[in-house]
Amino acid sequence: MKTDVTNNSGSSQTGTVTATITPPSGAGSPITVTQSVTVKANTTTTVSFAPITISNPKVWWPYQMGAQPLYSLDTSIAQSNSTHETFGIRTVTSSLVGKSSEAPSGVRQYAINGVKFLVRGGGFAPDLFLHYSAADTARQIAILRNMGMNTIRLEGHFMPDDFYQQMDAAGIMIDAGTQCCDAWEPSSNNVSSAMLATFSLSALTIGQNERNHPSVITFSWSDNAPVASEETAMLNSFAKADFQVPFVSSAEYNSSPMLGQAGEKEGPYDYVSPSYWYDTTHFDSSDSTRTNVGGSWGFDSEQSAGDTVPTLDSLNRFMSTTDLANLWQNTSAQQYHANYETGHTGYEFGELFNFDAAMQARYGNWSSLATYVREAQVQDYENTRAQFEAFVDHVNNATPATGTIYWQVNKGWPSLLWNLYNTDSDQAGSFFGAKKANEGLHALYAQDNGTVTVDNLNGVGASGLTVESKVHNLAGTVTDDQTSGSLSLNAQQVRNSVLTPKVPAVTKPGTKASTYFVELLLKQNGTVVDRNVYWQSTQQDVVDWASSQGNPQATMSQFADLTALQSLGTAKVSAVASTASKPGPNGADTATTVTITNTSTTPIVGFFLRSDIRRGNADGTEQAGDNQVASGLWSDNDITLWPGESQTVSVSYKAADLNGATPVVSVSGWNVPKIDVKG
Repeated sequence: MKTDVTNNSGSSQTGTVTATITPPSGAGSPITVTQSVTVKANTTTTVSFAPITISNPKVWWPYQMGAQPLYSLDTSIAQSNSTHETFGIRTVTSSLVGKSSEAPSGVRQYAINGVKFLVRGGGFAPDLFLHYSAADTARQIAILRNMGMNTIRLEGHFMPDDFYQQMDAAGIMIDAGTQCCDAWEPSSNNVSSAMLATFSLSALTIGQNERNHPSVITFSWSDNAPVASEETAMLNSFAKADFQVPFVSSAEYNSSPMLGQAGEKEGPYDYVSPSYWYDTTHFDSSDSTRTNVGGSWGFDSEQSAGDTVPTLDSLNRFMSTTDLANLWQNTSAQQYHANYETGHTGYEFGELFNFDAAMQARYGNWSSLATYVREAQVQDYENTRAQFEAFVDHVNNATPATGTIYWQVNKGWPSLLWNLYNTDSDQAGSFFGAKKANEGLHALYAQDNGTVTVDNLNGVGASGLTVESKVHNLAGTVTDDQTSGSLSLNAQQVRNSVLTPKVPAVTKPGTKASTYFVELLLKQNGTVVDRNVYWQSTQQDVVDWASSQGNPQATMSQFADLTALQSLGTAKVSAVASTASKPGPNGADTATTVTITNTSTTPIVGFFLRSDIRRGNADGTEQAGDNQVASGLWSDNDITLWPGESQTVSVSYKAADLNGATPVVSVSGWNVPKIDVKG
């Protein structure tokens, strides 16, 4: 333990410093030590106590892997003030693993308390005007945990202490670091003494602010590795501050003189197909930084398929009538809530052109804002699920998938680009696709080899698991039905090739494409714990890798043909809902549970069924105007059901968010008209 004692008087002062460690409840008695110190006039002295042994410590874990016990450290000096800090006991290590042609030095991998884990995170952005709110941080933590994210990346955002304290308590890890494309990245080693002083003092302050927080597991520079003088200055200051985490030289595949190879990569940032994420063989050998190579190998510090379209409820809150019209009528329109810049190639993201081109080719034409948004939800769900699932699926590869940071998980203002949840808490298809992929116990259908993988990303082992795969055609016929034997998975274990569903043969353009579904039911001791449905085409997505390498979007030589989904007949569903008082995250005190059943009398699927909690009237109808309770957190959503199938989902929220109204659940889908049911 150390504490800084400052003497602001004009003469030398002597006093007794007292430090007390208070363990979490039930973890033992407080430990108190004292030391006399003399501090010269107008100086600061660091008081170091002899090493203290904490027997049987309570160890801090990320929330999916264990508990988050926090110790308190209180220090005081007799004639002055006192301080209060919290800290967690944990060990973070990092190494380079899986050397290969694409990663000659290996790829970055993290372990906590000796346990390797897959980083599944997103780039976090503060409020546009840097207005900090503890309540808003709590709101976003609840959203992040609901989505299954275990890490956020703070690129150049150094947050108030409350932010780190809340992340400590929530068990969400932080990849902290500098920002790209500015003064943090000098173009040469000829750095002025004034700038070196800034680097040094900044690192000292960062280290002092972040050193006690167990949630901060690493610190990395951004795109470019630090030049030698900057690296030396900052690492010396980090050491002076006792900031002890793995330091990484770059967010790309770059090296620095002291830290060596970073083992990370970046990109893509604009539309790529779901199959793109599964590729592990293509990369640009002429680009040593491994930027925009995609593929679920190694650690990607920032990547996504670009545009994410919020729900219609959310769009109506922040977009003008003109921008809404352009959204579905003009793919070349510059959208104010994207990057608002000319063009749609390279790093120009002002248009949704690439997203729209893929959606039109894959899902077909739209005829209104509502049908455009409907298709966008499906495309975003499919793509974000594929990104996260691909990294899960490939953790066992020779060059393993070790982490993916979605770029970005949120924005400081309402946006159509790079966010998984909107500033109004609205959760669209992109959110639920990521949430599905990040379930603790999960079965996934691999897009590269058509096999089923089962993973356990929780902190304890799981036994009594079975997975059933069903293949359905559009007519509702089950063409293949397989069930695995009993499985047991250790914590953080991924089991590949559990099943190989028999699916229709691949077709080429000129031959009519067929659309089919793969339904996965993961059960534990006979109870369904995870349900996952894929819609697939016999005409597959094909990436033109030669044209895509080095670019933030994929050039497609062929799009999957899922337009047959447009021909689905109307399915019928029923819903039964109930509401009860129930504590939940972020102050939630109410939960509404709804059971949705496909009641169709013909074998037609109820595809992509969306539930929303709304402010309603006593008769079960919706109130007029903006009635969505956007802050609700769902157990699952955007589900797909066949006749006779039911699924129960629940939503947690604050009763006050109803504004005195009656809770009403709306259910609608791709081929299901909206129904309302009183909660």
